[in-house]
Amino acid sequence: MHGHRFWRRFKSYDFARDLTDCPIVEAEVLQGAAAFPIVFKAADAGVEPVALLSMTHGASTPFVSADGTWLATYVPSALRCPPFHASRIEPKNAITNQFQLFVDETLGLVTDEPSDEAFFDESGVLAPELQKVSAFFQARIAAAEETARLCDVIAEMNLFAPVANHHGIEFPDETLGINSKALKGLSQAQKTMLASSGALRLIHAHQISLSHSSWLTQAQLQAGQAEKQPRLNSMPSVSDFLDAIATAQHSEQRLESREGKNLHASV
Repeated sequence: MHGHRFWRRFKSYDFARDLTDCPIVEAEVLQGAAAFPIVFKAADAGVEPVALLSMTHGASTPFVSADGTWLATYVPSALRCPPFHASRIEPKNAITNQFQLFVDETLGLVTDEPSDEAFFDESGVLAPELQKVSAFFQARIAAAEETARLCDVIAEMNLFAPVANHHGIEFPDETLGINSKALKGLSQAQKTMLASSGALRLIHAHQISLSHSSWLTQAQLQAGQAEKQPRLNSMPSVSDFLDAIATAQHSEQRLESREGKNLHASV
């Protein structure tokens, strides 16, 4: 289908503007936790960690500027390869990490321009640049399977529970977190298993990252208020978005310093 067509590298994150969350893998959880609230959601194969990009369904994320610039300090791996995405194929004959590569033609990145990247070479093999994309997804799917294994360990200990709130901040529907009371009630053997498996690092990253929920909510509220005010310019600048996020973060830090922050969600 794409044998004689070409693809263009994306230059805008506008495709992510209306995303409420995106999946992440354990290998990037520390970088993700430094930038976003990390929570859990039920998926087809179990439970997976996700980075919250918006605290409200249907509300635009403040991490994408008006001109499509990405404003967060980290780009989740799931957002790095438009127009491509991959879907894992159930293993057969003990062959794991098999996947099917898809291309999203709605993004306008599939072209008929020979100056863009080819899908295949003259012999019908994946062109070199697309081979790099394929290798990226191969590695990411392997990381996602390891992440699923860690989530299974957590689920087997009945630690997942709906998140009610964090410092009074409401989370999107169907958000899961870690039940702190259940975690404290584990036996020493279970705690050792969490630590040795790597699942405890995932839990701690989730708990610490919840402190981002307040300033993310404030940033979205400020962006919403700005949209309702009369504008002298047709579109807000990138610096306006950055200033809004920085102000919200600063306000949250002052609030937490007065109250003494508790990084665990109430579930």
